[in-house]
Amino acid sequence: MKFIFTVLALLLFFISKAEAQISIELDRIEVTASRIGTDISESGKNVTVFTVHDIEQMPVTSVDELIRTLPGVNINSRQGFGVQADVGIRGSTYNQVLFMLDNVPMNDPLTAHFNTNIPVSLSEIGQIEIIRGPASASFGADAVGGVVHIKTKMYMEREIQRGDGRISHFNADVAGGQNNLQMGEVYTEFQGSRWRAGLSARGVRSDGETLPNPGFEQGVSDQEEYDNYFNLANANASLSVRMSNNWSWYTRAGIDDRDFSARYFYTRNEFDESTEQIQSRWILSALTRDTGYNRTELNASLRRVDDTFDFNSRIGTPVNQHTTDQLFLNISHQFNTGRVESFGISSSNVMIGGSFTGMQIESTDRGDHSDKLGGIYLITHTKYGDGFYVTASSRLQFDQLGNTELLPQISSSYRMGRLTLRSSVGRAIRIGDYTERYVSSQIPDLAPRRNIGNPDLEPENSWSADAGFDWQISQNTLLSSTVFYRSSENLIDYVLTNSNDITTADNLLPDEEYFYARNISETETAGVELLASHTVPFGNNRSVRLDGSYTYIHTSGFEGEVSKYIANHPSHQVTAGVRLSTSRFMINSSSSYRVRNAELEEDIGGEVPSGYFVSNLNVEYAPDFVPGTVYLQVLNVTDTSYQEILGAPMPGRWIMGGLRVRLR
Repeated sequence: MKFIFTVLALLLFFISKAEAQISIELDRIEVTASRIGTDISESGKNVTVFTVHDIEQMPVTSVDELIRTLPGVNINSRQGFGVQADVGIRGSTYNQVLFMLDNVPMNDPLTAHFNTNIPVSLSEIGQIEIIRGPASASFGADAVGGVVHIKTKMYMEREIQRGDGRISHFNADVAGGQNNLQMGEVYTEFQGSRWRAGLSARGVRSDGETLPNPGFEQGVSDQEEYDNYFNLANANASLSVRMSNNWSWYTRAGIDDRDFSARYFYTRNEFDESTEQIQSRWILSALTRDTGYNRTELNASLRRVDDTFDFNSRIGTPVNQHTTDQLFLNISHQFNTGRVESFGISSSNVMIGGSFTGMQIESTDRGDHSDKLGGIYLITHTKYGDGFYVTASSRLQFDQLGNTELLPQISSSYRMGRLTLRSSVGRAIRIGDYTERYVSSQIPDLAPRRNIGNPDLEPENSWSADAGFDWQISQNTLLSSTVFYRSSENLIDYVLTNSNDITTADNLLPDEEYFYARNISETETAGVELLASHTVPFGNNRSVRLDGSYTYIHTSGFEGEVSKYIANHPSHQVTAGVRLSTSRFMINSSSSYRVRNAELEEDIGGEVPSGYFVSNLNVEYAPDFVPGTVYLQVLNVTDTSYQEILGAPMPGRWIMGGLRVRLR
């Protein structure tokens, strides 16, 4: 309790320094927490939004690093710089968070480990919405813990009609750093009165840190050290056209290639010398008709992912190759019913729609499979009187087994001046991916302590509820608090199981231990999120912004099960941010301290500490002679040695510098 009171005191300290001169104006940012666009304060959900300005000033190189310090969000990375990370929200597993790009789901049918393979450059992103709590009623399966919705500038401005003149933009970002780190990003955009076109490319590579090889110490490898290298690249082309006053069309196509060391990313086996290559090809599109009172939108996407995973071909282990294809279609129609005096309704928006997802996989170690999922949904957003809003959603979800699930959800908010009260309750489901159902099923004599799939998995299901408030104490000070609870059944996780007790696989060694995908009967998760933000202006475009947050999460109900991902989240998480800005100079510091369950696996040099502190620093300067900024970033300033996934060391202190140019 003393720990909690200390955190509360720090948050109240931020509030006590309030000066009403600069407005945070969070309630004026439109979000699509339920597919229907509303102001944050009307959504009834705990939503955080990163704008273009926020993204440019944060000391980060990827989306997962950007959201790492948010309350309620837990990140378990296997490497820095966006190589790979598992994202949980409110204690959810990494599979239970839905990632979306421009109203299209990004979750990979092979494995949710790929969900943060964001195929766009940071400079293309117009807004990121982090929606905490269930959203399956609006967005379908996987939205159990929450949703991370990335919206590109092109998508957000696809319906804007400009003047007759031509406008062009060009952004470039070039950086280098330790361990032969090389980063480059370019984005160019052209606009006419009714059209916009954009091109972008991004590359990040490094030899990586040189680390001791646990396999050498165990006598199973002749390599004393290994390099934690990575090579990441993506390229995109986008186009939007305002075809008439009512019709608009938007499309985006891209490629994303990744090649990296993946040692102990997925296993706890001393023979692990994994490398992985992932190639993604995708296209998405949106067709919109908007008359003001009626709005229809058709979204479509097609994606192919080729994954090559080499566990250890030096000792004869076969290289696993997987190809997945995913087709997504969604159509929605929204209309306004207007005022209904007899029910006290000031206004109401209604959306009806349906979605379809077709998936298939061809895999050397998982086999060949295909699935079809779909759903129909109804969403209403209603304003009663002055300041009371209710959003009600319901979805009928169909899965590949022919099951039908009813997913209801309701959220509400009430605005009283600067104070907004909010609450929500809803049901969500998640269906096991191809890895959970079939991983390693085609590998003969599978090595112990590797993952093995279970084709008999049942869908996860959960009920969640939360309540909280957002208090704009002054124009430049915000305090937010939320309590939440989730009850889950049939939760899927990898449980350490003796092969003699596994009846769904015939390729295991007798009387050995494996991480077997299973439905764990029931878990309960509860917690609290606290957030305070305060800006202190001191004239001439100078200000200091202070951000602090605290999250407490407790998961129970699976005692006795040695699982791999359940409760793999911090029980306590404290974050702090300080941003000093002037007209030409900016310093941004972002820090966090996490308390979690410690883990130890000496054979692979694996140790997840019970607590660790990590701080990042970004310093920028905008000189007169350059239309941009020069910057210096120091990641992991304190050179903390830690792991978030057992066996996969996180980078130590990493210094880099660069130049960012913007031409308008």
